[in-house]
Amino acid sequence: MDTRKKFWTVLIGSVVGMILIACSCSSLLPSATSAPQPVQPAQPAQPVQPAQPASGQEAMPGLAGKWIDPDSSGGGTISTIEWQNGGYVVTSVINTGRGPNELTTTSWSNGVLTWEYCPSGMHCITQNTVSVSGDTLTVNWAWSDGGNSGTSDLQRQP
Repeated sequence: MDTRKKFWTVLIGSVVGMILIACSCSSLLPSATSAPQPVQPAQPAQPVQPAQPASGQEAMPGLAGKWIDPDSSGGGTISTIEWQNGGYVVTSVINTGRGPNELTTTSWSNGVLTWEYCPSGMHCITQNTVSVSGDTLTVNWAWSDGGNSGTSDLQRQP
């Protein structure tokens, strides 16, 4: 083969090779007909109230939860405690044998949670937290009108 034929064969082969490479790479490049997609500005994050306080903020770590008082009248009064707005609150006191929510008051002050509940036809009972140890919440309790008091160990419920 003479030099001219070789030159043209190599040149045509090179041009065909570059065309093939350009075609295979074109899928990587944005096309001229596709419009750029607008970028959505970031939305400000909405504050989320934690179910549990951050470490170091709570006087009684692990207090939030459902606690059953197996010694209560009729057995099985469950107090539900939540962390809300920088403090603990009791959100319900329910004994399945007696029916509806019996909670009347709740307060969180100086690291002590106090609540009162009034079972229908019975003495109202005031409870206040003493300590939490694992799945046991120790509370002091008293009839709100006096006459009886003591200490109970409530057990954490799943």
